[in-house]
Amino acid sequence: MSSVLGICNLHDCPRLGRLTAKRSIGAVTFLGRYGLIDFALSNFSNSGIDKVAILVENYSHSIRTHVLNGNAWINNTKTGFQKILYNEKQFSSQKFNTDINNILYNKLIVDDIDSDYVIIAAPFFLASMDFRPMLKKHIKSGKQISVVYKNIKTGIAEYENCDTLQIEKNGNVVSTGIYDGKSNDANISLETFIVNRATFDEIVTKSREISSIYSFRKMVEYVREKGIYQLNAIPFAGFVAPILTFKGYTKYSFDFLDYAKRSQLFIPDWPIYTTSHNTPPALYGENAKVSNSFIANGSIIKGTVKNSVISRDVVIEEGAVIENCILFTKTKVSAGTYMKNVVTDKQVKILNSADVQGEKDNMMFVDYGEII
Repeated sequence: MSSVLGICNLHDCPRLGRLTAKRSIGAVTFLGRYGLIDFALSNFSNSGIDKVAILVENYSHSIRTHVLNGNAWINNTKTGFQKILYNEKQFSSQKFNTDINNILYNKLIVDDIDSDYVIIAAPFFLASMDFRPMLKKHIKSGKQISVVYKNIKTGIAEYENCDTLQIEKNGNVVSTGIYDGKSNDANISLETFIVNRATFDEIVTKSREISSIYSFRKMVEYVREKGIYQLNAIPFAGFVAPILTFKGYTKYSFDFLDYAKRSQLFIPDWPIYTTSHNTPPALYGENAKVSNSFIANGSIIKGTVKNSVISRDVVIEEGAVIENCILFTKTKVSAGTYMKNVVTDKQVKILNSADVQGEKDNMMFVDYGEII
């Protein structure tokens, strides 16, 4: 395989309500033990890409805490690496804190990473994606830039406001637009780009002549519109879970309780890696009742859990009932509590309330460290 620099781009990402109020979208817990970033990083790892840069827009501590030294995703720790990059100069400026400005701020680091191609992936389209055949298609196209897309045959509202592509039979992108969630037969950009390294460097440099607030995605559209480069489109036929809203996050969290649905994302011979924690296995009390739920290691379950996602080190005391909930790390639920349709952030304590409920389509969210 040709030398590739993988970039996981945490800029220009959707907001997931209060889930991303204090953390990067990449660090949002998913299914009790993963971070959303794990899927993109695992795709790089499984595709043999060991040189990876993570562009962080905000809340860099949350990414550093989750990724640690990055060894979970590196095949060869002698030659491979993950570098977490952020722009200290523009960290508090929403307008100028772009992925391109991040790259330019860390130019010495990026320039020192030798590669023939650059693959940029977004963390919010969850998929098991092999980049190796895509790179071959990119090279065969003869074009300098390719974008990976998903064709949908019926209107799917959860892709609303995503970029759409109009594509000729030869794979050339002739125009772009914004998806309204209604039209059928749409080509949705997965915001995954494969770029010749020289072209990548040229686009980053050229952005200074165009606009200081342009993202890489915006610059790709600019060079296509101006005829500087053609944009090649590569289809992805596999399953995609778009995590673009808080509602989308909860939907797929519960959808994947169904084995048939989660097996579309978690496929054989394509492991999803994550940072390991030295915690003991989950402990179940004598009277515990658990059905159709994910229970992460380190949890202590003495009550009843139904159709829920329980993260590491959660304590559910005997007599508590948890139904259709997502509980983040170190949540504690006292005896006698009934919880339904609730998402708790980390280190929440439900101690003094017997009934804590949201609605199925409007789940209650309890902020980090709150006591109820």
